[in-house]
Amino acid sequence: MADLLELVQLDGLALWLSIVVALAGIAVIPRFFGLNRVNALAFAQVTLAFNVVIMLAGWDSHEVSGYSIVHFFATEYAFLCFTCAAYRPIIARRRQVNAAFATFFAGRGGTWTAGLMVAIVAFNYAIAPSDGSSRIAYMTSGWFSLVRPVVQLTTPMAYVGILVMLTLPRRRTLGFVLLLLSIGASILSGSKASFLFGLAMAALLLRDLSGSGRLEVRAADRWKIAAVAIPMALYALARLEVTPADVLDRFFLFGEANILTYFSDRPTEACEGVSTFASMHRGLARALGDASANDIDTLFGFALTKLHVGINTFTGPNGRLSAYMICNFPGVQMVLGWVVVAVYFALLALLRRRILNRPLQLAAVLPYLVTSLNNASQDFNLIMGDITLACLLLLLTVPLIRRQRRYSLG
Repeated sequence: MADLLELVQLDGLALWLSIVVALAGIAVIPRFFGLNRVNALAFAQVTLAFNVVIMLAGWDSHEVSGYSIVHFFATEYAFLCFTCAAYRPIIARRRQVNAAFATFFAGRGGTWTAGLMVAIVAFNYAIAPSDGSSRIAYMTSGWFSLVRPVVQLTTPMAYVGILVMLTLPRRRTLGFVLLLLSIGASILSGSKASFLFGLAMAALLLRDLSGSGRLEVRAADRWKIAAVAIPMALYALARLEVTPADVLDRFFLFGEANILTYFSDRPTEACEGVSTFASMHRGLARALGDASANDIDTLFGFALTKLHVGINTFTGPNGRLSAYMICNFPGVQMVLGWVVVAVYFALLALLRRRILNRPLQLAAVLPYLVTSLNNASQDFNLIMGDITLACLLLLLTVPLIRRQRRYSLG
């Protein structure tokens, strides 16, 4: 759908000035919450930045109405504020978090993480397509819902584990092994070098946690990681026959869903066959037999693609928060969408409070929490999925509370 970018014309001084102001706002918002301008939420900031450019270009060319531009900025900037507010308490307890990471990865936690990554490598080798075709088809299958939580928890934990173990003399070798496993799992999944984002998030998280008990990777080790990761990223792009121009298009197409909704005369058209219940939580609606939730063609990205090209190619765009809201919750119904968002942040806050004083759970779950905050705005479906996973983790932490005192980490 790269032809969609033809709608985006970056001409005129006024447009560029508005883009600069809007991007400055993205950089400044974290400072209001005591965060670094560039922090572990950088992916959320980057994806929003490209969406901002697309929306302002659409407004300048009269493809997007005044109401739509207000809706977009109010939705996205409010969500970024909530995301920063949710992240701040995590780094405020930096001493506990650093100690938990060091203890976890110095013991059995590091070994278990490597073992789980071996399993994910094998799974991706056996299941994921190797010809560059869409990964989304098998990820929407019912059976994958049993695998997804393991991948969601293990992958960010592995990226953090790589850097933490490089600071621990007896774990350095395992740290480099985990680096190779994590890169291999990413490439075998068909990803276009997404492991670079994962490593960057982990590095920025450790930097945000700087202070007492800081875990700092040596400069020489950072260069070693770069020497491995960058060539592997180039290999992954070449393997999928992705050119530099394709990479740039991919970044701009973070805003693909917004082009297909805000630029349309009928922003709600793709969502008209979806029940309100399924829009709020598709998984729960599907479990209760909701017909619209059980129809794969009504999944937000797929529905947009089908509307645009006539068929479901299983390569639909992610359900960007603002696009999902204007399509599924028009007018006063947006309150329902924000109810889901409120539940999401409330559950993450409850989970964070429950694990902060429990090192085993803190080290295992916190990287997932940060990853969730990073990705949530880019896909409303992830918000719904993370609500489910957060509820599951809250239930699992109850019996683990008693066991943690009896079992050491190694």
